[in-house]
Amino acid sequence: MNHPLRRVASVLVGILALLATVHLSRGAELRIVGSDLLGLDFSKTLYGFAVRDGVSLAVALDGSRPGFDELKAGRADLALLTLPPGDEPDPATFESLALAWHRVVVIVPAGAPLERVTFEQLRGIFGADAPASFNRWSELGLTGEWAEQLITPLAPANGLGLSGEIVRHSALRGGAYRSQTLRYSSAADLGQRLAGDTRAITLAAALPVGLSSHRILPVTVQARDPGFLPTPENLQSGEYPLSLSLRIVFRRDGPAKLVPLIYFLLGDEVARAIQRTEIVPATPSLRRQQLLMLGKR
Repeated sequence: MNHPLRRVASVLVGILALLATVHLSRGAELRIVGSDLLGLDFSKTLYGFAVRDGVSLAVALDGSRPGFDELKAGRADLALLTLPPGDEPDPATFESLALAWHRVVVIVPAGAPLERVTFEQLRGIFGADAPASFNRWSELGLTGEWAEQLITPLAPANGLGLSGEIVRHSALRGGAYRSQTLRYSSAADLGQRLAGDTRAITLAAALPVGLSSHRILPVTVQARDPGFLPTPENLQSGEYPLSLSLRIVFRRDGPAKLVPLIYFLLGDEVARAIQRTEIVPATPSLRRQQLLMLGKR
């Protein structure tokens, strides 16, 4: 994004923050907190719902961790949270519904004769403390013209979404990235890097649009298992291993006035807003199933 667009986005975010403050100061009935990765379009979608349905709404999407703290302290009615394994909300106190998934895709050149990639291989390519480092494509089992070519490990810059951290906590087992790992600073930067003649293995939230020279690899934790692509179905089943869920979280004894908001969040309009990001919304069937369960409460 160029600097003028950044300034425009910054102004719009400021306006939305002001609107949130105004609603709150007037005694907002509902306060939503949580992930700061959903973007401006998502916030605008929420405010559109508030205007149409006459709901007094305050939105503070400042991050999952502070959002969860606000929810636990009773200063928020509903949170949109992406939390690491082991930090899930207590099911005895909180209801948790799947809204979407952050995924990491592994991108390779379309011509690379590689069928899948394992966690051990990802650790050897990207990890600083791997038992064995993989530097050439031959070490991944490739032969012919690819065999002696060097692998270029390419990952997002620190702080650019969740992709780097998802891989670090899963495939790299909490370890650091190798110093040889190159970093890209934005989706545009990634597209430019991959548009050249490169033999990189890349970690990203999505394959750049229109980049036919590269493809997404199936991923597996164990070498003996088949690889899985990051389809919505594989994300929901947990079979695709490089992902974290984004969840709607609220207290089980929460107010009944939350129900229309939750129905909206699990509806098609919000799913379309999420699709405009690099996050994958829950399938219509899963959203309907959760709404049916909510209706039985």
